[in-house]
Amino acid sequence: MKIQKLLTGKFTIAGVIETKNSEEHCPPVDFLDEIDSKYQKTAGGMYALIALIAENGLQNISSKLCHRVDEKNKIYELIKGDLRIFFFKGNKDLIIIATHGIIKKSQKTKQTDIDKAVKYKRRYQKAHDTNDLTIIEAEEEE
Repeated sequence: MKIQKLLTGKFTIAGVIETKNSEEHCPPVDFLDEIDSKYQKTAGGMYALIALIAENGLQNISSKLCHRVDEKNKIYELIKGDLRIFFFKGNKDLIIIATHGIIKKSQKTKQTDIDKAVKYKRRYQKAHDTNDLTIIEAEEEE
């Protein structure tokens, strides 16, 4: 399994890497980069929240901005307006491994979104435990 560093401060924020049509991409980054123009300001706020977590960790983040959506599997979501980024905590300084994002349209989080994050978490843990985890450095902005 591959993950990509997105931000590194005191803590590292990473995203899963998927391969589609022989091309690798990072779903949480794609989600925020390709979001509809009416959500651009909110996406900027999500990036700011992620940067804050990279510098300070999760301990002082309000439950209005981050909370657990699956108790058993320890899956969380970052919240900014209607935007959600699902994640789980990684090993060592990998505080967040983002799996994907959604625009939330109802009160209840869909089980399919939780299941998707759980699937990635299981793949991550297996790859970590078998030393089959590849961590790609953050892409440089041009």
